[in-house]
Amino acid sequence: MNPLIQVSGVWFDYQPEESPQENWALKEINLSIQAGEYISIIGPNGSGKSTLARLLNGLLLPVKGNVIIGGKKTTNEQDLWQIRRQVGMVFQNPDNQIVATTVQDDVAFGLENLGVPREEMTGRIRLALEATGLSEMEEREPHHLSGGQKQRLAIAGIIAMQPEAIVFDEATSMLDPQGREDVLQIIRELHQQGTTVIHITHSAREAFLAERIVVMAAGQIQLDLPSGELYPQSMLLKKWGLEVPLPVELHHRLLQHGWPLQREITSLEDLVNELWRFLSKD
Repeated sequence: MNPLIQVSGVWFDYQPEESPQENWALKEINLSIQAGEYISIIGPNGSGKSTLARLLNGLLLPVKGNVIIGGKKTTNEQDLWQIRRQVGMVFQNPDNQIVATTVQDDVAFGLENLGVPREEMTGRIRLALEATGLSEMEEREPHHLSGGQKQRLAIAGIIAMQPEAIVFDEATSMLDPQGREDVLQIIRELHQQGTTVIHITHSAREAFLAERIVVMAAGQIQLDLPSGELYPQSMLLKKWGLEVPLPVELHHRLLQHGWPLQREITSLEDLVNELWRFLSKD
């Protein structure tokens, strides 16, 4: 089956004429994403992950190599409009995506640009607001919303356009813990409904929620593994300056000290349940 997104031999730099290739933002990136996958791309600051995110829907174009979305190259200008309909983007700062004076009108903005008929638009807006928990806020002014609510509004605008894939570029990094959990829950539900999810993050805890994790550093892909396969090697993340989630690190240390725990634990809840199971044994 052909992938929905294919990145082949991609190099990119913001000033390619002035930088030696070893310092480019991206170097020889190869990545294949199937329709319906949920992957996380994780890396420290400066790793190139956000640059890659912008290449995935044609906001940036490769200097060398190809980015192909649904069989269409992003370098073909006549295909860019369709590509951006297929791959939606949710950015770090929701204020940069909010353009209208009410919640309802903001969700409608993208649909109007797509020329969606009014009767269809009404249904899409309703479903998008329901999916993001904003159904009772249609007439609210966006600048009165909390940070988490604004990010959910930005997501609603993308959901309403019904893309095949959504790239979340550090979409939780400016939110408080509750706002972060709300967005992560929406991401999980979108994946369950069949949307392809690419989650760009610097948080290993968030990354392990995905089916597959791509680790980037210094503009290159260092690892590309199913999350279950990366878990036993998760302490490697420190090699690239990434934090290992506390439950994961504690679990590894207990295993090293001979505790007969299950091998796969990726959350505090998992660890507590496993410790309770072990300590409750007769």
